[in-house]
Amino acid sequence: MFQISRLQTKMCSRTVICKSFLKDVTHFNGCMYSPYIVRYKTNKLEVAHLFNLTSGSRDLSINSSNNSKALSYGNCSDCKEQRTAAAWCKNCDIANLKGKFYNWTSGNPMIDEFIQYTQLNANDSTDYLEWIDFNQFDLIENTNKRGAFSSIYSAIWMEGPSWNLDEESKVWTRNGPVKVILKRLDNSQNINQEFVNQLRRYYKCLQSGSLADYFGMTKDLTSCYMFVMRYYENGNLYSYLNESMGVLYWRDIVDMLWAISEGLNFIHEYDLVHGHLHGGNILVENEMGLIDTKIADTGLHGPVDKQITSKQIYGVIPFVAPEILNGYTLTKESDIYSFGMVMWMLSAGIRPYCDRPHDSQLIQEICSGTRPNIVNGTPPVYAKLMLQCLDADPSNRPIASQLYECLGNWVIAICDDPDPSDLFKQFDVAEGIKFSNSKQLHFNILPCHERATYYSRPLNFSGPFLYEKKQ
Repeated sequence: MFQISRLQTKMCSRTVICKSFLKDVTHFNGCMYSPYIVRYKTNKLEVAHLFNLTSGSRDLSINSSNNSKALSYGNCSDCKEQRTAAAWCKNCDIANLKGKFYNWTSGNPMIDEFIQYTQLNANDSTDYLEWIDFNQFDLIENTNKRGAFSSIYSAIWMEGPSWNLDEESKVWTRNGPVKVILKRLDNSQNINQEFVNQLRRYYKCLQSGSLADYFGMTKDLTSCYMFVMRYYENGNLYSYLNESMGVLYWRDIVDMLWAISEGLNFIHEYDLVHGHLHGGNILVENEMGLIDTKIADTGLHGPVDKQITSKQIYGVIPFVAPEILNGYTLTKESDIYSFGMVMWMLSAGIRPYCDRPHDSQLIQEICSGTRPNIVNGTPPVYAKLMLQCLDADPSNRPIASQLYECLGNWVIAICDDPDPSDLFKQFDVAEGIKFSNSKQLHFNILPCHERATYYSRPLNFSGPFLYEKKQ
C-alpha cells in the first residue's frame, strides 16, 4: 500500500515560491507523495505539475485563457464514472456518506442537518465535516486561550482524519492519533437556528485549502458543541511573533501576507466577509523554514445562543475599521482594513497599540484618523499598499483579489526574478536596515499594557463615534 498525506493534496494553490522547486521534487517534508499538485502562479499563467512517483511519470497541465488540459483522476471502479478528485467519486462517495447518516447523531437535529448538508454537497474527500464522538479524544487540555464566545482546548484524536490514500483500492483511510484543536462554543447547549444558518453559509470556508482546516464537530460532557480543527504547531500570529521576538525576514512577511490574502480572497469570492480578522485567528506553521499562514474562525463569530442586534459590535479594537466603530455593517472593505493592520503588525513585529489601553479613547482616535506610525526601513511600496488598506474611506481600499495578485508578484520579484527589479531592491535595502544593528533585533520585546485586549469581545463603549452613523 502506498500512502500519501491528505494535507499535501490540499496545499495546491499557494505553495511554491521559487521555480527551482519545480525541477525534480521527490519529497515533501520527508514524505514521498503521489500524486501531488504544485502550482506556480503569475498574473498571466498558472502551471500545475502533477508528479506521480509510483509510475515515474510527470504530467504537465497548463491553465490559461488559450491552453487548458484538465487533470484526470481516473474512473470509479464501481459506477465507472470519472472521478472528480483524488480517490473521490462524487456519486458513490456521497451515497456512502448518506448511507451512514443513521449511524451517528449530534443530539441536535439542526447540527445533524448542517453536517449532512456539507456531506451531500462535497466535491472531494476534504470538502465536508464529520461528526466525531467525544470518546475519540484523549489528553484534552485547556490552552487558556479564548475568544468572545469560545474557549480553546488541545487533544489527541485517536482515529484521526482520513489522510492516507491506499493507492491500490483508491480509498482514503484513517491516519491514526493526531493532535487537534477543540474550539468549544460557549452556551452551545442552546445553539440557535440563526447561528446554524450562518454555519451553512460559511461551511465552504471551513473546508478550503486556503484557510485553516476543520475536520468536524463533537460535543463535550457538558453538552457544549466543539469544532475540531487541525493543530498548528506555531499557534496564532501573536504567539509566533512572541517566539520570533518580532524579527521576521521581509521575504517571509510578504509570503505570509500572500497566504492570508489568498484566504481572504477565497472568502470574498463567495460574497462573504470574515468580519473579525486579527492576529488571534491567523494560524501559523513553520516547517523546515517554510512558513504557512491560514485564516481561521471564518463564520464562527458571535454568540451561538442568541440573536445579534444590528448595534452590537464585536472585535479587537486595533483591527476594527473606523466605519464599523461608527456603527456601519461589516463589509469586505472592513476586512481589508483589518488586513492592513496585519501588514503593520508584521512590519513592526509587535501588536498594534500594545502600549496603551484599548478603550473609548482609542476608538475615538481611530475614528479621527489615527494610525500606527510606519516603521523605519519599511519598503515604500509596502507602506503605500498598507496605507491604502488603512484608508478611512472604504472605497479607496484595494479588493482582496488585487492584494492576492500584487503580493504574488512581490513574491516572484523578491525570490525568483533573475533580473533584480526596483521592487527587489526596495526589499533588499529594507532587509539590510532591519539586520544592520544586532541590538535592533531585540527592540520588539515589549510588554503589552494590562488593558490592551487582543481577543474578540463586545465593544460596549458609548459615544457618537461608535453608534451614530454618518449622514
